[in-house]
Amino acid sequence: MPELPELDVMQEVLTEKVIGRTIAAVRVYHPALLKTLEPDLDSLVGRRFTAISRRGKHLVFTITDDLHLVVHLMVAGRLILCRSNTKATKASGCVLTFDDGEDLRIIENASIRRVRVHVVCDPLDVEAIANAGLEPLSDEFTVPYLSRHVLERKRQLKKLLTDQTIIAGIGTAYADEILFDAKLSPIRYGTTLGADEIDRLHASIQSVLRWAIEEIRADAGGATVTPHERRFARVYKKSEQPCPDCGTKIAEIRYAQTKTYYCPGCQCQGSSIRDRRSWITR
Repeated sequence: MPELPELDVMQEVLTEKVIGRTIAAVRVYHPALLKTLEPDLDSLVGRRFTAISRRGKHLVFTITDDLHLVVHLMVAGRLILCRSNTKATKASGCVLTFDDGEDLRIIENASIRRVRVHVVCDPLDVEAIANAGLEPLSDEFTVPYLSRHVLERKRQLKKLLTDQTIIAGIGTAYADEILFDAKLSPIRYGTTLGADEIDRLHASIQSVLRWAIEEIRADAGGATVTPHERRFARVYKKSEQPCPDCGTKIAEIRYAQTKTYYCPGCQCQGSSIRDRRSWITR
């Protein structure tokens, strides 16, 4: 699933390649991905994107102050630029054709289609954006803000980091990387953290996300499709590999479709977490 770092890089690339180009046609191959009726997709035809931004896990394509295309790529969605005469595949969900003969395509290689597309007058008309928490790289995301949410009620750290109403844009992959960097157990309750540990968690959130953006930017090389594999990751999808810090084998726990990766040595004082837990969320 693309998270904040991948989406930031997509936003940069698309801003360079899409802004100012006229939309000649819009086609929807899988109508279920469109979650709004008014304004309709045809209202984009003949118009140009004037800005592209990110809010949480959403990309917001702005035409005017009162017309926006909002895309959530969910788990398997991708955005690609290709020539308009390229044959559409079964993965194609929505295609925006520019008048210069190139398409911006939303594709999703998955048996269950989850990508969400909204055409709205205001991005806040999308409920998930209206309810989104602070951006973790913003000036407003301070230690006191994080401390308040960590300490206000009993919840485990992995859940807190992936709660989009508290922190916008972090999913399971970067939550694992952040908690490894901060040397904190994913199942530890936030209410048990001391002030120095909250400071450390805040610093890790920002440093890991900034580091990931730089790594992905280098890997993407100007492409709209960011690499599927986060080769730079230290614990995510590294089960049974040695921890880069202490050499302990990286462990994983699983619930439903989601896994959590962690170092027992660095994060759990050498103990393993029992793999029968229902607290993990995306």
